[in-house]
Amino acid sequence: MYYVIMPSQDIRRNLATEQYLLNQRTFDEPLVLFYIQKPCVIVGRNQNVRAEVDLKYAKEHQVIITRRLSGGGAVYDDLGNLSFSFVVNADHASFGNFKLFTQPIIEALHEMGATGAEVSGRNDLMIDGKKFSGNAMYTKNKKMYSHGTLMLDVDLDEVSRVLTVSEKKLASKGTKSVRSRVTNLKPYLAKEYQDITTEAFRDKLLLHLFSADTMEAIQTHEYKLTQADEQAIDQLVSDIYANDAWIFGEEPKYTIKREEKFKGGLIEANISVEKDRITAITIYGDYFSRKDTQEVADLLIGCKYAPEAIKQVLAPIRIDDYFANVTKEEFVQLLVD
Repeated sequence: MYYVIMPSQDIRRNLATEQYLLNQRTFDEPLVLFYIQKPCVIVGRNQNVRAEVDLKYAKEHQVIITRRLSGGGAVYDDLGNLSFSFVVNADHASFGNFKLFTQPIIEALHEMGATGAEVSGRNDLMIDGKKFSGNAMYTKNKKMYSHGTLMLDVDLDEVSRVLTVSEKKLASKGTKSVRSRVTNLKPYLAKEYQDITTEAFRDKLLLHLFSADTMEAIQTHEYKLTQADEQAIDQLVSDIYANDAWIFGEEPKYTIKREEKFKGGLIEANISVEKDRITAITIYGDYFSRKDTQEVADLLIGCKYAPEAIKQVLAPIRIDDYFANVTKEEFVQLLVD
């Protein structure tokens, strides 16, 4: 296994680095990345930014907003959070299997005293009934990454101030607010780790993953970005992660809004219908997908707004490629009763 420690504290550059290493570099062993960033919100690939983030508050408090390639829900990070990413060769069985990648993290946390930490639900890590980590996946060209957050000492008040989560999603978690269902790891760590910094926490996890005692012992496993790498990453930041067209997307006017929480996640469909035909549709949510859900939206343009017509249009595709753990029947019912 190789590792990269990101020097940047800008989430846009860190996500660009992750994408670059996935697409442009080939390693003969898995790669693990660790990154720490200043206050930011990262929305999932398929989410509606305006529905997830208090944009006015974010602007006033210099909270960076960007969108990642992977699905899942929005997360707030600051310098008290540690993000990690495993880059591996993809296979069908590993997509959606978050435990495969998070179990080594859980084992390291147990060693540090957080013995109640566990994998829970679809993609969360929990302790004492509260979430401290959200995880997501992305796959392309037979490679994939599974990445997640670790809330060591995040400003929890900021989480509820900047994120505006769907009431339906909160209801599915059985809780009243964003703030009430998240927690930091630090209070659960052993006494000797109560003053640990995010950087020292990162190094502790890294040493566990390599079964090593010192950072010097694993130096030969570190991949350091070259000047050519950095230039390519700069371009990705400009083209994607700092680009408003990518972050906010094009949001057509709609006349019908449909939203439902499924086993595979929350899906929201905004639909324009004229003369009984779908003229525009945008699909948002915290679901995961192997393929771009815009392909589904494109198929539906011009379709009669009726269940049987929609079923016929969607017949040639596997809906779970676009909405993991959602059936075609459930998706059609979401769009139209």
